[in-house]
Amino acid sequence: MTNGRFIGAWMLKSFESVQADGTVTRPWGDDPVGIICWDASGYFSAQLGPRIPNAATPYVAYFGIITAPNVDSGTLVHQVLGSSNPERLSSDQVREFAFVDAMTLTLKPPAAANGAQSILTWRRLGN
Repeated sequence: MTNGRFIGAWMLKSFESVQADGTVTRPWGDDPVGIICWDASGYFSAQLGPRIPNAATPYVAYFGIITAPNVDSGTLVHQVLGSSNPERLSSDQVREFAFVDAMTLTLKPPAAANGAQSILTWRRLGN
C-alpha cells in the first residue's frame, strides 16, 4: 500500500444496503460493530457484523493484503489470506472507496445480483 490515508484503525459507523428501487435498509441494525486496520506494509484485518450476531446475520472476520495500484482510481483490492467465511479464502475482494473527509471513509463491494448496493461507512480512530 502506498497511500497513508488508509493506514490506521477505523471503526464501523454504519452498514446500509440501497435496494434497486432506492429503498435503504440496515441489514445489521442501527448500531453495527466493526473495526478494520491497515498497516504501512500493506496488511489488513477486518472484523464486523451486527452487535448481536446470529445465524442469519453472522459476524465476519478476515485478513490479508491490500492492493491499490492507483489509489486515485477509487478502487482497492483485499487479497484474503484468512476468513471466518470459507468462500472468501484466497479470493480478491474488490471495494470502491471514497474519503468523505480526513476522518470518514466509505467502502462499497460490488452490487448484488438483485442490484442492491452495500455501503459501509468507517470513522478513523485516533488523531
